Amino acid sequence: AKAKKKKGVRYPPPPPPPPPPRGSTVHAGDHSIPMTPSPNHHDHPPSPMDVEDEDLADPTWEDKLKMGAKRAEEASAMKNDHENLRKDFSIGSEGQSSNNNNANANSKPSSQKPKHRKSQPTPSAPINNLHTQPPPVDPSHKREKTFYGFDSAPPGSSNDPHSLPDEDDETNAKRQRVANLRDDGRSFYINGAYRESVLRYTEAIGVHTDGFQMHNASGDETLAALYGNRAAALMMTGAYEGASADCHRALQCTEANATTGSLESGPAFRSKILCRMARALLKAGNIWEADKAFDSAIGSAKEALQLVAQSNAGAEETRAAEKILNQSITDATLGLSDVKRYRDALDGATKITADNANNKGMSVAADRRNSVQLLMFINSALSVSPGSMELHERRVNALASLKRWAELGNHCERLAAEMVKIDGIFTDDLASLNPFPDIKAATSLKPDFFERNPDNAADPVALRILSPKAVCDAVMRLPNGILPLYLRSLRLEERYTEAAKAGASIEMHVNNSKHRGTRGIVPLAWLSNERDKLRRTMSWKERGDTLFRNGDYERAATKYAACLTIDGDVSQYNQNALENDDAGGRLHAVLHCNRAACLMALKRYREAVKECTASLRIHTHYMKAMLRRGRCFARIRQYEEAVAEYERYIRLVDEARKSPNSAGSSNAACTFDRPIDITDAEYLKAKQELADARKSTDAAANNAWKQNQSQK
Repeated sequence: AKAKKKKGVRYPPPPPPPPPPRGSTVHAGDHSIPMTPSPNHHDHPPSPMDVEDEDLADPTWEDKLKMGAKRAEEASAMKNDHENLRKDFSIGSEGQSSNNNNANANSKPSSQKPKHRKSQPTPSAPINNLHTQPPPVDPSHKREKTFYGFDSAPPGSSNDPHSLPDEDDETNAKRQRVANLRDDGRSFYINGAYRESVLRYTEAIGVHTDGFQMHNASGDETLAALYGNRAAALMMTGAYEGASADCHRALQCTEANATTGSLESGPAFRSKILCRMARALLKAGNIWEADKAFDSAIGSAKEALQLVAQSNAGAEETRAAEKILNQSITDATLGLSDVKRYRDALDGATKITADNANNKGMSVAADRRNSVQLLMFINSALSVSPGSMELHERRVNALASLKRWAELGNHCERLAAEMVKIDGIFTDDLASLNPFPDIKAATSLKPDFFERNPDNAADPVALRILSPKAVCDAVMRLPNGILPLYLRSLRLEERYTEAAKAGASIEMHVNNSKHRGTRGIVPLAWLSNERDKLRRTMSWKERGDTLFRNGDYERAATKYAACLTIDGDVSQYNQNALENDDAGGRLHAVLHCNRAACLMALKRYREAVKECTASLRIHTHYMKAMLRRGRCFARIRQYEEAVAEYERYIRLVDEARKSPNSAGSSNAACTFDRPIDITDAEYLKAKQELADARKSTDAAANNAWKQNQSQK
């Protein structure tokens, strides 16, 4: 009896049940038939599609198993990787093929899932004695593109249920290898292992192209899918230029068939890839090219929508197609809004930069306000284009103008950690796109250093710093324009070991003849100058500390003052600390506070107040400077100011102890002397000094009242 013809088969169906074990029996109707072992029934996986031809006699189950295994290999090799483009579509079914090949067939695609075929009894005849031969292939038959799913198969093709393609084992093994690598790449991508995903897709491309020999890739849908999927993985690693290049290659593979309706080569596929390429270009900061690509994606999606309207597909498939294409239009439209946001931010930053250049005589406060606004515009642009090295350099310069050295160093180190994610992925056909071709893989800097435990209040991301070895990895991955300011930030934040090792790593790398010229022109004059500043800073500060411990406060204060002039334009320190142009950072805050301690020991309290104020201008929550200023106010009998300073000191400590995991306890304004770090002894002593200051305030008020009464 002829089996019923199946329609609307969706890909992939569940695998058929395994054949019965050796020596077992199967029941066909009322008869029990012994099963004879077959030497080949476990050689291949089951067929992904189970279809029959009404005009042919029923083959045996062994025949079907053999032919199904062959079709499984072909279907796996031809399967498109873009799940989002095809998950709602049915594969070109036999019903569609019948409509193309048989004028009298009226079957239509169906969305119902195919049912499993039950195992058939094994005949006693050997498996190679087929009683049904495949029909001859008509060479004049041409495959027709359909909008939904794969191409309709001509008789005798790999999709025909009774034809076996005449291909050698090497070709089949190659296709299977590509399919396996593609599946591995997809699995790694889904699990967040994007670097491994890129490597698998690269290997699959190499196998598919016989060692990256790109002779004529036009119309190669498998290669287009591999490039498109690798572009998605590259995007997730931050390799935006590589992603845009892969999208361009994918478009070249589909260019010849761009006017057809296939999901693997037509406008639907092109709109998806164009949108991905535009997003990669935008993230890399190539704003003009991104704008054009988003417009092209919208045009390609609209063209595909017209094909949907003209097709004779069912209502369900039509709705699914329209949903995907409308989503592409929505994504591209949102991308264009991001392009506008980038342009607005860049225009604002450019305007402020021009105002600063034209008004060089503006006040310090006005200059600081402009710098803060400039930083806001740059941050807005970076949120759209995080891969733009030009924007990163502008942000570093803005932070340097605001003297926010700790934040500058944190930004540079986080950028370097992002660059570690692309270590080792630029191989084979991606090698020419490697931004750091001569850099070895990082050994100490981990890409997730700033991402792990982001909600840990005890170790906030903004306060994390790299180890000296990790800094050596970081400087190799920073743009040349950022390096001088990064090394300066290390010194001004008193990270002397890191600064010394970073400078030595840069010099060794640049002087190496093997790497010379690969990072462009890197002038070493600034490096020599920075090394000299580092040497003097460490030497003079250490000498000042030694003099202070020995009780030579005058010479210690002089040495600290000399250290403060290293980053200035003048060689003489102004004794009025508030009139000096400090470079900022932890170093200068500590130097001012140390000078205040020397001046207090010399009973020059008014000068000490100015030094403490200069220190607090750099770090507003520098607890030691706050306490010393309160004591100086008390010494010069400015009791109201002293009480205010003590009360602020105690309030910050109370808040930190009440909420130890809050942001206030790990105040980013001063990372080295936080309220949470104050000991009980220091806290109780400050409370006692506050009580004494209040008594002195009351006593001073009483004395003033009595004096007024006596004058009357």
